[in-house]
Amino acid sequence: MKTLTALIVFVHLVFGAKGQELVLATYRYAENDRIKNITPLADEISKQTGIRVSVKSYPTVHEFVQAIQNDEVDIALINTLGYLLLEAGNSSYSMYPSLVLQIRDDAKDNYKTAIVSSTASGIRTLADAKQQAEKTNLLLVSQGSTSGNLVPRLIFNSQGIPNPESVFNSVSYGKTHKATLESIADGKAELGALGSNEFFESQKDPEMAKKVHLVWLSPEIPLGPVLLHKRIEPKTAKSIQNTFLNLHESNKAALESVKSGWSEAAQTDQYTPISEDYYDAFMKQSGDKKGMEKILKQFSN
Repeated sequence: MKTLTALIVFVHLVFGAKGQELVLATYRYAENDRIKNITPLADEISKQTGIRVSVKSYPTVHEFVQAIQNDEVDIALINTLGYLLLEAGNSSYSMYPSLVLQIRDDAKDNYKTAIVSSTASGIRTLADAKQQAEKTNLLLVSQGSTSGNLVPRLIFNSQGIPNPESVFNSVSYGKTHKATLESIADGKAELGALGSNEFFESQKDPEMAKKVHLVWLSPEIPLGPVLLHKRIEPKTAKSIQNTFLNLHESNKAALESVKSGWSEAAQTDQYTPISEDYYDAFMKQSGDKKGMEKILKQFSN
């Protein structure tokens, strides 16, 4: 009996006075739940804090947002739209932005939206798209996509199209950036919006380059933040932050594993503390604060 009691006490000490287990979570993209991408990071956080860290992936950005609102997550790797939905939502949440991946100084076209058209459509500019809207089918990526939903809606809003669903012949989602682009190339839709990385990669194929026209390219989109839960005690939170900040030196393989799960992270080199005004310029991008708020409300719970 004494041996059993001693074992229980030992386990209690090893896994923290609170019996704590931290949950590091993110969201699925296409067939990749990103569990393998974030597991090395979870192991490193566990090593540095002495606390067990489990990993979890949610099927969609919106389900991830709901999980955060339900206090299911301690450390969240979320995209820009997901964070803005949390800020705009009617439900409160108990996490705060702490860090973000730093884009290299020499980076070019890291994370942008490409609005593209099928060459056969004759759409060459945003003005053309607006003029031909009634007979144009618009294909976005997914409701939870920053580059493939939020940003194109912002630019359409700035062009006098606050509600694409009421102007274009149809608005639908291709589910992935690649599938969206391929549908435009195949003529299944005349106009599409997707992450620029997929578009630029496609231009290496001469046949694809003939089929797809670049209508508009956005400014750089800020990356999604790392969120930490307020219930994490300050000493542990500081240790977690330091783990992220030192990851490029202490465990570069873990950093590269995270980066490989997000195409927009390809031209980043380390984590950095996030500034309070990090998203300010992006929030003003549409030139219409009410337009941004309306779009976010449309997709928030």
